[in-house]
Amino acid sequence: MKTMHTDKESSRPAYTIAISGILIALGWIFVILSGVLPTGRLFLLLLASLVVATAFFEMNITGAVLVALGIGVLSLTYPGLIHAAVFVVFAAPLSLLTLHLYHSKLPKPLQYLLTHMAMSLLLIAVITISGLDTFIMNRFTMEIWLIWLVVISSFQLVLIIYRQVLINYELFFYARIKPWIRKRK
Repeated sequence: MKTMHTDKESSRPAYTIAISGILIALGWIFVILSGVLPTGRLFLLLLASLVVATAFFEMNITGAVLVALGIGVLSLTYPGLIHAAVFVVFAAPLSLLTLHLYHSKLPKPLQYLLTHMAMSLLLIAVITISGLDTFIMNRFTMEIWLIWLVVISSFQLVLIIYRQVLINYELFFYARIKPWIRKRK
């Protein structure tokens, strides 16, 4: 026996596809702007990762991963490999990892520890694979450990600030944006 679907049930896949396309386009615009504008690159990549966070709120982690991959693939076409790699390796995983750990109700210190360990290992891997470590060491006459300490400490500060921005964005999303979207449906 064939059952009839309500409009709400049949429109959910269409809504998911539409919102995914819109979020991918918006994220790609932010990555393009980070490649074109002379300043504010880190801020624009932050905005692109907030688009991935919006996909996490609207769909689920799978939808957010697909949106992040869509933005990354389009970023390969323009502005290029470097900006796409920065987004795919750092900006998108950071938002996904932070939100996933935050919603898993782990203790806050453990969330910080896991996020900082994972992202620091990614940073060290990228620096080592790209050969920037030898460039930095040959360029500066400071001790090797001091340079690494400065790089890792600065990165940890960025991670702490980003987590606060992301959690406040989630509060703003559910307080202001989500009710407005529901009212429009």
